[in-house]
Amino acid sequence: MKQMLAWQDISRQGAHQGIARMHKAHRDLLDTIELAGRVRSEHPQISCRDIHYAARGQMPRGRDWTEQLLLSCGFRVKTPPRSFTVAGQGVCANLIEGMSITGANQLWQTDITYVWAGRRWYYVSFVVDVYTRRILASHCSRDLSSASQIRCLSGALSRVAGQDLSGLIVHTDRGIQYTSGEYKRYLESHGLRHSMARYAWQNAYCERVNRTIKEGYLQHYTTDSYSSLAAGVCRAVRLYNHSKPHRGLPCRLSPDQFVKELNQGLHPDYRVNIWSKLTSTKMLYVN
Repeated sequence: MKQMLAWQDISRQGAHQGIARMHKAHRDLLDTIELAGRVRSEHPQISCRDIHYAARGQMPRGRDWTEQLLLSCGFRVKTPPRSFTVAGQGVCANLIEGMSITGANQLWQTDITYVWAGRRWYYVSFVVDVYTRRILASHCSRDLSSASQIRCLSGALSRVAGQDLSGLIVHTDRGIQYTSGEYKRYLESHGLRHSMARYAWQNAYCERVNRTIKEGYLQHYTTDSYSSLAAGVCRAVRLYNHSKPHRGLPCRLSPDQFVKELNQGLHPDYRVNIWSKLTSTKMLYVN
């Protein structure tokens, strides 16, 4: 061994250090895969980069190394095609285009998505605070009635009871549930302003939550009945709020972590700017 090392001009100390580096690299790889597996068990569709942020402080190496390793080990996620809905009548104006949001409870978005469970479709709705990205309420329904959407919004209002809601805008699409007189009267009775999107991208924050909860969580759960679907939605919302890194928030914090730091006086300059063709440097053309 000594002669072989001498022939390669390597000292015994250098050889031992090289072996130690190899062992450490192997441990780093195994530890990263193990941590990624734990994160994926709770967030099945989380990206490789967000896995690093979700386990920050535990990953043995940096973000880029972790991401490349996980991509090469088959952790890349695949996304299915999108779907679209039909608009109703009696619409409201879009009040949020070009809006700059500087705090919670200034703009909420809500929307409905459909989920197959127990040999039939059910409908799941969410209310999202655009500033904090926190899901304030969710509701599973067997129908597409406006009453179901009122119950979902009522849950969000109950969660923020006692907070300042003056000037709060509730932004929806143009579905018949939201254009109904019942839904509009409910908003008016609580002093809420109603805004509507013409296109899906104008309700993008809630649309993205729909996709994340469905594809990132529910499709990996056993949802063979209404009760199991409702339980799965509650679990997914809890994980999303509590521990899923959000790329739209500072330092990729989860919504709950972000709210906690806001309450500590951090991130005073953070704001959310709603896209507007009047302020954007890039125009979006849709054929």
